[in-house]
Amino acid sequence: MALSKKKKILIAVAGLIVVAIGAKVVFGGNKAPEGMMVSTSFVEKQNMEEVLKLKAVLEGTESTEVVSKLHYEVKQLLVKEGDKVKKGQLLAVLDSSDLTEQMSLSKGEQTLLQMQQKELLEDRQVEYDKAKKDYDDIKALFDINAASQSELDDAKRKLDDISVKDDVAVLTDSEKQTMDNMNRKISIEAETLEDCQIRSMIDGTVTRVNTKVGRFADETDDDKPMFVIEDIDKLQMKVLVNETDIAKVKTGQEVDITADILDGESIEGVVTRISPTGESKGANSTQRVIPVYIEVVGANEKLIAGITAKATIHIAKADQVLTVPYEAVSELEDGSTVVYTVKEDNTIHIVPVTIGLETDLLIEVQESELTEGQQIVLNPSLALTEGMTVIPQ
Repeated sequence: MALSKKKKILIAVAGLIVVAIGAKVVFGGNKAPEGMMVSTSFVEKQNMEEVLKLKAVLEGTESTEVVSKLHYEVKQLLVKEGDKVKKGQLLAVLDSSDLTEQMSLSKGEQTLLQMQQKELLEDRQVEYDKAKKDYDDIKALFDINAASQSELDDAKRKLDDISVKDDVAVLTDSEKQTMDNMNRKISIEAETLEDCQIRSMIDGTVTRVNTKVGRFADETDDDKPMFVIEDIDKLQMKVLVNETDIAKVKTGQEVDITADILDGESIEGVVTRISPTGESKGANSTQRVIPVYIEVVGANEKLIAGITAKATIHIAKADQVLTVPYEAVSELEDGSTVVYTVKEDNTIHIVPVTIGLETDLLIEVQESELTEGQQIVLNPSLALTEGMTVIPQ
């Protein structure tokens, strides 16, 4: 495992500091002791656990924002913040008196149009039957040369001009469209009337009410939704994980959740979902983060939605492994990771290592020749080489 970006930066900075101190000793006018002075520590065997600590606001596992685009006044407000509601429950009623009156007029117009078109079809059928008889009579005369071609053509044209199907009078396309338009108008008005009944789309708790009786439904406080409904019986956190750490996070990992409101207690959580896409950390940041969802699985009546909580994701742990301070690990130009050890004769021996778990202070070293109690160099300078004599501090 390679060093994290954060640790690479810290180690590089520390190395530059050591070089600067060494230069001061050599060129500062004081007599330099034999060998370079180095800070040291020791390889230790201990238990390790790698965790990831993040903050986020607790929210319901399911939520919905109830909005309305209707410019009608709120006539009744039937819920308040904190009320539990069921899916389909009525939250508010808008003043639909003008719409109800309009629908009544539209239905009257619809009935009148239906009557007019019925009479039209009856008259058209009579007209067609007469035109059909006239054509048949002229055709019979034409067949015995008693009527001219122009008379026959004129009778046929009159017959064809009448809208029929299988000798039955029907409406023209434009007449059908007129009725369709009227039906559609009434359907839209009925849908709008139904939308005047503002209902919840989920089971949950009303966490925000941003409207009042007498205000227009589409003019809420700061253009917020009329209502926010959340399932706060099940809480979750959406934490933003840095792209350099996301590979460590897996669904099913255990999480400890703490908050000021818990007075030092913690509650259990679990990683339930990792977003398949990343996003920008902020408007002025080039850093990318990935949303990770943590569901609260423990129970604590003090915990409420809307507060900031801290999540400690348990990445991995290992018992009695070899560890070194992260300042002891360095990366060479060829990309290999090494630790500088101090032998009994105070000479440097460079040991390649494989990195395991990491914490803020320690790094697990694997597949190396390091042994417990071995002396190692902290913040090793780039000037250190194999076999160089040093003065441990």
